[in-house]
Amino acid sequence: MSLRQSHFVPPVSYLLAAELGFLRSVEVVPTRTTSSAEQLRVLLAGEQDMVVTAIDNLFEWARAGTDLRLVAQIEATTPLGIHAGPHVGSIADLAGCRFAVDAPDNGFALIAKRLLRDAGVEVDFVVVGGVRERLDALLDGHADATLLGPPFNKLAEQAGFTRIVDVNALLPDLPGQGLVVRAEVLECEELERYLGALVRGIQAGDSMADSEGIELLERCGYQGAAASAWETRARTLAVGNRGLGLLTEIRQSLDMLPAGITLEGLCDTEPLRRATRSATVGT
Repeated sequence: MSLRQSHFVPPVSYLLAAELGFLRSVEVVPTRTTSSAEQLRVLLAGEQDMVVTAIDNLFEWARAGTDLRLVAQIEATTPLGIHAGPHVGSIADLAGCRFAVDAPDNGFALIAKRLLRDAGVEVDFVVVGGVRERLDALLDGHADATLLGPPFNKLAEQAGFTRIVDVNALLPDLPGQGLVVRAEVLECEELERYLGALVRGIQAGDSMADSEGIELLERCGYQGAAASAWETRARTLAVGNRGLGLLTEIRQSLDMLPAGITLEGLCDTEPLRRATRSATVGT
């Protein structure tokens, strides 16, 4: 059985496992997605087994009736910034602008809503899709500002769009993307082997020189963002409780917390526990 994975950008732990040969024991079919809405569609249709996505998406996806579980935190954090054209000097200057998002009610859009609300700024949210699509919206003039992460943040800066807000400096507990799987694959051996390969990739990355890791990411398409992506890579796949708490608090502050749904209740640690034990025994 192969595992079908949807992601916006291949995460560092996945690239390490692939480049170092740890995925030879399991077949993973990767697909780049264009939006979290598309990820939800393919999960509901059974066209993908797992997705790398913003953990907050689980709130809305669970409310949509999906049977999904968060099994790992694939990034320690996602380096995010609000980027806008050179005429924008601060977040206050965004008032009335067209702000590109993936989905209006979940994921990274809520981070933007929280920061903009705290600054007393109202914008026109424009739904355009994932991080590559948001960059294209900036470059094409269809949006004035958006949230971007690596490697697209560096591409935006090269095109003259400056980072006016460092999201991670304001929200240091912001968790990175998670690995969300359909409930029916939780017990499958392939998932355990895949998580084990990611664990081995992370362990190998810890013993690599920074220059070697950065060169690997540059080779895999991270370009000028390779150094920041390497610095913020996951050192563990364990889901951080402080990050889940922050996402919950953000929703509470925006009056968008669904009743009866908790991220802790949607997290299943057993597949990673089995995979970590097997990876440790195999070393």
